[in-house]
Parts: sequence; C-alpha cells; structure tokens
Amino acid sequence: MAEYPDMKARRLFAGVAVAATEDLRRAWTDLRRELQSERIRWTRPENLHLTVEFFGATAEETIPTLANALAAAAGASPAFALRLAGLGTFGGARHPRVLWIGVDSPGLAALHARAADALRAAGRSPEARAFAPHLTLGRIDRLNDPAAFAAALETQRGRFAEEQAVRELILYESASGRYVPIGAWPLQVVSNSDPAT
Repeated sequence: MAEYPDMKARRLFAGVAVAATEDLRRAWTDLRRELQSERIRWTRPENLHLTVEFFGATAEETIPTLANALAAAAGASPAFALRLAGLGTFGGARHPRVLWIGVDSPGLAALHARAADALRAAGRSPEARAFAPHLTLGRIDRLNDPAAFAAALETQRGRFAEEQAVRELILYESASGRYVPIGAWPLQVVSNSDPAT
C-alpha cells in the first residue's frame, strides 16, 4: 500500500483482539522476570492482537473503502476459535528481533484470505508477504545471554497455550503506542456448530 506523507494519514491495520487472560498474564509475568536482564520492549497487555492485514500510513479519504471491504470479509466469515501455542522468535538464534506466541487457527487464515479478496475487489492491494499469524510479546533490542534466553523459552513454552473465541474483525489505529479500535464488524455466528462457543 502506498505511504502518504501528509499529516492526515493514519497508521492502520485490521486484526482480532486477544484477551490477556489471568493465565496468560501469569505466564507472561514469569517470563519477564526470567528475562529481566535482557533488553526487551514488552507489548502492553491491552495491545494484544493478531494482525489480519497491515495498511500502514493511510489517507483519511480511503478509510471508508477499507471499512467496506473489512465489513464484507467479516460478514462472510464464521466466528472461530484460535489456539495460542508455544513461544518463538523472528531473526537468528543469536540475534532474534521479535518474541512471539504461536497461533494455530484455520479460522484466522480463512478470515485473512477473505479480507485480502475483499480488498482486491475494492481496488486495494493487500500485503504481499505471506501471512504468518503470531502474537507479539516483545521486541528484542539486544540479548546479553542468548543461551539463557533460549533455555527460558524452552522452559516456559508450554505455559503459553490456551484457546480463545474470535467474534469480530477490528480496524485499529496505531497512535502514541496504543492500538485504538476505530471500527469493528461481527463475524457470522453459526448455530449448533459454532467452534467459538
């Protein structure tokens, strides 16, 4: 998507919210304590989300087109469950950049595909890179002890596993370090076979 240099551009993305449950917060707190000597910029619990489509700097006048496409994608997508599972990183073993929780969810992949199709139909180009759903826990500035970091992830990996329901697609604005919902569209509720109930 084109970048817009004017001041009216807003940094936007579509995603689904992830609740910072008590179990998730407890595991997260323990991991932070174990990795307190490392330089990691941790995500705020209230900012937890899974990105479905990233738009970046977006001109104000194009937002209704995005909203219409997202509404169409949500309306064609059944509610689903996503499963958080394990820990991982992006980047090399000695210089990882992002610490994340893995995600297993055919429903999320289907929602992404529908959003991409709806954006194309609206004349917008979805992201070119492959969809790799993950829940960012923190961004790593530098590791003091890569071996200890790897050991902590291995020890704590099993604690980051739970299932959550997804019932809406959200358009977020990234502003001042916070992710603010500016639009939300419900997914279909499928009676008797709703996997998110």
